[in-house]
Amino acid sequence: AKSSSASQWMANYRMQKEYDRKLRWLRRDLQIIFQDPFSSLDPRLNVGDAVMEPMVIHRFGKNQKEQRDRAAYLLERVGLNPDFMRRYPHEFSGGQRQRICIARALALNPKFIICDESVSALDVSVQAQVLNLLKELQTEFGLTYIFISHDLSVVKFMSDRAIVMNKGKIEEIGTAERIYRQPQQAYTRQLIASIPAGNLERIRQQQLGRQVAWPGVAPLPSSPTEESEQV
Repeated sequence: AKSSSASQWMANYRMQKEYDRKLRWLRRDLQIIFQDPFSSLDPRLNVGDAVMEPMVIHRFGKNQKEQRDRAAYLLERVGLNPDFMRRYPHEFSGGQRQRICIARALALNPKFIICDESVSALDVSVQAQVLNLLKELQTEFGLTYIFISHDLSVVKFMSDRAIVMNKGKIEEIGTAERIYRQPQQAYTRQLIASIPAGNLERIRQQQLGRQVAWPGVAPLPSSPTEESEQV
């Protein structure tokens, strides 16, 4: 017998419920850090509520006190004072706001974090601080990052493996070290040749904690001439 419209609707409803259930678990395991930390934070929520929001939605933690304690711990872990929990996003610098977004991404103890141009909106010296923090957190929490960036020096610092894409198509895949030292495709070689040379690039390389040798970029001095912005 043919399915009636009502029975078909119920079947679709059950499929949607199952899909929503699986998607809910996926959202717990997969978080994202966006490019602009200001627009990705709700200006109506204070910092504590912003970090707690994923825990409330996914019922992570036994009660509100446990959620608040975890939010305070995560803020401290990303280098912010837990007393900031009652303050609002507009009261913080760009680097501090991105640290808040990182704490929020960690709230559900995810397995994967997508970093979508997560430092491109920050000053050069602040970029280095945030990238070093992300590396520390990756080791501490056992995270896998999918790091999307047009900044090749950032990609080299953050990545074990890299995928070079051109107009939505994959040009090259390999270890970051191999791609940067022995690029196989003409497009990849052009990208590497486009890496800027100059004082700002040298400062960032030094603050990233290890020197990355690029053609046309002079060796780093023992200390940068500009002061680093602290966040």
